[in-house]
Amino acid sequence: MIRTAIPFGYLFIALFLGLAFFTGLGLVILEWRKKRSIARIVGSFMMIGVVALVVIEILFESYMEWNPSISDDSRILGTWADNRKTITLRADHSVDYKSDPGNVSGKWTRVDDNLYLFAEGVNSRMRFITFKGELRLMTNPPEDPDMWDGDLGLRCR
Repeated sequence: MIRTAIPFGYLFIALFLGLAFFTGLGLVILEWRKKRSIARIVGSFMMIGVVALVVIEILFESYMEWNPSISDDSRILGTWADNRKTITLRADHSVDYKSDPGNVSGKWTRVDDNLYLFAEGVNSRMRFITFKGELRLMTNPPEDPDMWDGDLGLRCR
């Protein structure tokens, strides 16, 4: 996935990828006449690499939904976990949050796709997303999707 929060960052990435593609195309065309197979192979790999990167990026973005529709709280109840964290959301709006620093119990509330935890020493905003149709819980969501670190969050068990 390609992410940048730099102003005009996507323009620079597009220019770089376009330059790489057309350099590869130029190598293939120019070296075809001279019968140099190494340059043609390098040019072909450059073009294939750029096309593959763009296709993978488009495919990944099609799997990702930043604003899923969550009709009611019953969809989010249960235990959400990964290798380091476990969050248990109950129907009475109580929550248990287990992570590396320690365990916390408190209350939760949901507003659209945002989850808010309130506990002793913890005021945390989390976010629900979907990836490939599966609901996920991001425990440290970015303010701007362009600043996202790639962590898809916790899965419901």
